[in-house]
Amino acid sequence: MDRDPIVFTWRSAPRAHAAAIGLTLGLGGPLALLALVCLRDLVGVLVQDSAGGGAFLRIAATLPWRPATEGPLVLLAGWPLAAADLVRAAFLGLAVAAVASAGLGWAVARLCFIAQTRTVARLNARITEAILKAPPSARDEARALAQALGEMLGRLDTLFGLGLLVPAMALGAILLALVLAGLAAPRLVPTVAVGLLAAGLARALILRRARHRSALRTRVSATAERALADLIRRMPAVRAHGAAAFERARLAAKGKAARDALESSESALAYARAPSMALGILLPAIVVAVALWRGRDGVSPAVAPGALLAAGGGFALAVVALAVALRLGRVYADVGPHFRTVALALPLLEGRSPPRPAHNAVFPEGGDLVAREVGAYDPATGERLAAVDVILPMPGHVAILGERGSGARALAAVLAGQLEPTAGAVTYAGIELRGFSAEERARRIALAGAEAILIEGTLRQNILYGAGSEPSAEDLVATLSMIGLDAFVYARGLEGTVDPVAEPDVARAVVAARRAVRAALAADKVGRLVEPFDPARYNHQATVGENILFGEAVGPAFAPERIAAHPYLRAVLEAEDLTRSLTEIGLQVARSLVEIFADLPDDHPLFDAFSLFPASERGFFEDLVGRQPEAKGWRRGGPGQRDRKRLIGLALRYSETKHRFGLVDPAFEERLVAARQSFAKLMPASLRAHVEFYDPGTLTAAASLEENILFGRINGEEAGAEARVRALVRRVLADEGLEPTVYRLGLDSRVEPGLGGGGASLGENAIGSRERIAIDLARCLVRRPDIAVIAIALEDRKAEEIQPRLTALRGSFAGRGLIVCLPDAAALSDDAPFDAVLRVERNTVVAA
Repeated sequence: MDRDPIVFTWRSAPRAHAAAIGLTLGLGGPLALLALVCLRDLVGVLVQDSAGGGAFLRIAATLPWRPATEGPLVLLAGWPLAAADLVRAAFLGLAVAAVASAGLGWAVARLCFIAQTRTVARLNARITEAILKAPPSARDEARALAQALGEMLGRLDTLFGLGLLVPAMALGAILLALVLAGLAAPRLVPTVAVGLLAAGLARALILRRARHRSALRTRVSATAERALADLIRRMPAVRAHGAAAFERARLAAKGKAARDALESSESALAYARAPSMALGILLPAIVVAVALWRGRDGVSPAVAPGALLAAGGGFALAVVALAVALRLGRVYADVGPHFRTVALALPLLEGRSPPRPAHNAVFPEGGDLVAREVGAYDPATGERLAAVDVILPMPGHVAILGERGSGARALAAVLAGQLEPTAGAVTYAGIELRGFSAEERARRIALAGAEAILIEGTLRQNILYGAGSEPSAEDLVATLSMIGLDAFVYARGLEGTVDPVAEPDVARAVVAARRAVRAALAADKVGRLVEPFDPARYNHQATVGENILFGEAVGPAFAPERIAAHPYLRAVLEAEDLTRSLTEIGLQVARSLVEIFADLPDDHPLFDAFSLFPASERGFFEDLVGRQPEAKGWRRGGPGQRDRKRLIGLALRYSETKHRFGLVDPAFEERLVAARQSFAKLMPASLRAHVEFYDPGTLTAAASLEENILFGRINGEEAGAEARVRALVRRVLADEGLEPTVYRLGLDSRVEPGLGGGGASLGENAIGSRERIAIDLARCLVRRPDIAVIAIALEDRKAEEIQPRLTALRGSFAGRGLIVCLPDAAALSDDAPFDAVLRVERNTVVAA
């Protein structure tokens, strides 16, 4: 791989770069010359004393070696025009040049964008391919390469697109400036050349000093942040030992050193700008003086004003192009080291890929799966193998017995072809596994490993990850049921939402199921297990805030964490005389929680489960309770308002059923129901879209499917109510034909992988390790492979839990190969023995 980014971008998109340079120099140069010559003719005719015309677009050069008697060398005779016609022609030429330059600029920018896109795509494709082909042992090298690529792309700017064009454009602009200076007067050429050199050097000096100042400011700001963070860490010692004066002196000394460094850098930058400012004044004066200078004998002719203006325009254009080229040079200096890091690391990672045959072998229908003198190391599990010799006829069912760390998982990965042996070879029907294409091998031999990696997307996309086609809904649910993932998907489906506009039939069916559930509860005489939403009654299973809202918040305006601060709700509470009462409730809740959790750490599970404020706010409420023993004498102004707002928010999250502090009595419930009615009745039209109120006859789009079906909350005071109600709901949904809808909603729910890599969240709850492993197993089963290798961790499950699932799994793989890792022989059944059982201990097969 090329180590220079400019060479790499040229080889990645040579045609785009060549076209951009060709258009810029081949058309842009003549257009710039046309515009400046038109400007020359326009100024020339306007400053003439006579009404005579002139030649339009006449180009003639005075050559020093040409005899004066022969006159200038005429390159283009031009067209003689009267003064008025010459003015019109010059304006028309300028307009044509401007419009054509705009179109040319768009075309060149498009070509540069295409060139940069192709270069980045080529680089990404090569790195992606190297990562995809790298063995598991090269994971660290792959991460380092990805990080180096990210750092390089972060500094790239437009180097890949303009790295070749800008230097060529700057060179063309310099040549154009020299040509125009020569057309005006040959003696201007050295002056313009020296001026361009001086301007370039001055600009380069400014860029270097500015870069140094920017880097220094970054370091100074980081140092100041670290110093203040360290001061905050030291504060207990500062207070205990009265060391404030020492800290002031220490920080003052550091601040003075930083200010001195910045002052020195600013002075250096000012010194660098001085030559540029001087050149801005001197260069025009020098050019004008040289242009008008006639020599001691007065022989040298004066330069025409129009020609002098054209030469000045060419000079300015060259200075701008030179400044852009120098700035791009700084980008090149920043990107170059990072690009070279990528260029060096990429071949090394590509070299880690195992050799592949020239032609992929055809995957056989059956045969012996053989490992001969195999040794391997699995960096994912830390397991290794040594001197493994096994012969496994396929299709057949094989059990590998071995505890975690014994090498059983590594053996499974080797047999599946997902872990390259460091010694020996694995063959299938006499063909080495590496002889098959990676995609075909993964499709025909599926490995469900202990490392379950989830992707961002839906649960369905995670399960079908790598599948060539999607199975039918019935087959997919059957597969989920076999591995025990159906309950998880069903529960997620109950938490999903239905859009009544997009699915009106489903919405009507849900409302009908709501009535059927209510009838079933009454028929079973268990109506008490669900407290329905009643506009005229307080719901004891909901919080105070949910009772006032009596609906689902749409958007952040009335979200639980923000509702207490909303001006409209505060106005309703004030009008219903609830502000003081809720403040008192909030203070009592805060006092009770501070006392209850006084001896528990912030990360205790009880704190997360029952506290109404997060651990980060614990200190605030402890302080508030300490300085506010009762709800009177509040601080005035902003601090007191903030305290009351926080306490009202605490009261709105309070539920009598869950927290049982005895703070909401029947009389207060009636006041809250009255506030609910005022909240809905007086709500302005601008806020109605932010709340979807509960309606017994319609589906609430913002509520979950379960809440829509129950249209209420499960009674938390009744033991076993949740399990009984959900079993009844499932029965009703099956009768109403809504089970497929529940599974569909569950499969369409979002999965967002966590920062840890293996973790993920779905809705509000985390996906547990068992569910992640089941998802990875489902990925393998939906592909219907010829051989399935199940290497998932089962050490934490009892034999009676493993055997039913294992029996179902073996039944679905009748006539196909199956290799299963088991912790011990207790999971084996004498009724249906395996075709082969391997015992792995101390990194090798000790019995077969």
